[in-house]
Amino acid sequence: MSYALMPFKVDVAELRNSLLAHPELFDAHPERRVAYGSPHNGMSDIWVRYNAPERKGTAFNDEHVAQWYPCIKSIPAVLDVVYDVFSNVGGEVLGGVLITKLPAGGKIATHVDSGWHAEYYDKFYVPIQNGEGSVFGFECGDIVANEGDVYQFDNSAPHWVNNDSDQDRISMIVCVRTFERSIRECH
Repeated sequence: MSYALMPFKVDVAELRNSLLAHPELFDAHPERRVAYGSPHNGMSDIWVRYNAPERKGTAFNDEHVAQWYPCIKSIPAVLDVVYDVFSNVGGEVLGGVLITKLPAGGKIATHVDSGWHAEYYDKFYVPIQNGEGSVFGFECGDIVANEGDVYQFDNSAPHWVNNDSDQDRISMIVCVRTFERSIRECH
């Protein structure tokens, strides 16, 4: 399974309006975009929840307990969407929350995600603004999503994004350790 449409939708209207009112939040933490050879170099992020940036003694992507970043004060509507996803998927632990923006005509190159965080959590994709012509691609087919859809996806499978729409593509990735995953890994 590279991806699956979940049997529920979330209301992203208030979150979209908050993000459009606060464009300065994008790229406050440009690490993914500016890393050498990054497939994400054509986009910008808002890191809403992840490892503490000032954490000492370990690498930023090592095992950690995720925490909310200060930007949450400017976009509190993110909480309703995140907790809707969390409760509907049987969440046990909430991990990272990342909002991404890819401009019209932009592309994210084919890649896979690895490391502790990528392997520990299930990933859920929530389109917030997704014009016609924007696709989240996998070898098994493309996700052509509607705003408010929720897809679980496997970030260890090769994936990419093409935004051939006439507007910014804004999406959120919610990382959740589900009860089901915890049970599977115990056996």
